[in-house]
Amino acid sequence: MDSERCHSGIEGFDDLCEGGFVRNSVNCIVGGPGSGKTIFLLQFLYNGVTLYKENGVYVSFEEDVQELYKDGLKVGLTIEEHDKNNEIKIVKISPYTTLSELKKELTFLIARYDVKRICFDPVNLFGKSEEKDSKIRMMLVDMTSLLKRFDVTTLLSAETTTGDVEEIGIVSSADDGINHVKFLSDSLVHLHSSGLGGVSDRAIRIVKMRRTNHMRGPVPMQITNKGIVLLKKNGRR
Repeated sequence: MDSERCHSGIEGFDDLCEGGFVRNSVNCIVGGPGSGKTIFLLQFLYNGVTLYKENGVYVSFEEDVQELYKDGLKVGLTIEEHDKNNEIKIVKISPYTTLSELKKELTFLIARYDVKRICFDPVNLFGKSEEKDSKIRMMLVDMTSLLKRFDVTTLLSAETTTGDVEEIGIVSSADDGINHVKFLSDSLVHLHSSGLGGVSDRAIRIVKMRRTNHMRGPVPMQITNKGIVLLKKNGRR
């Protein structure tokens, strides 16, 4: 494959997918509560700045900025410092924000801070102003198209209630902020946590990644004081 890559810098992950995400693609990171989605996104942005000199934006539809700083510090990521230096901008946006308002905000941020990476957490909440599933889907279609025009590499986190990747895209209730990112994204990465502890407690699986010959089976992972680390089958890197 000759697609240009946007390296995540997450230890072991880029080895699974020919060097990282396809540059300027839209990618979905899914998993249940506590599976490591937020850490994955923060690490993607942190590594972007510290390893690859690429600025980023973290759009939160739920968690406060101060809480994200704390989440980062738990795994050694000094997000607040890079936010103050205008390298990783953390912004909280209402899930009731319209696509037009979001476009205006993103256009401003990307131009002002020379942004190359954007993360949204969690995308399930986007489109709360709409009640019909068909309109939410259309907003997500427009949103993913917009992001690709911005010439940035995007990660969208989506939370499942059971931790089952197949739950994404299934209509369960009007209040769930039903999303279809499973079908709209260029890649789908599933983070799994059994909650039982031990080396086999956590795993990551690339369900799909367009234009990429990627590993398809689950790979053990850990969340350490340096962030997410993928393990080999024997439990070591």
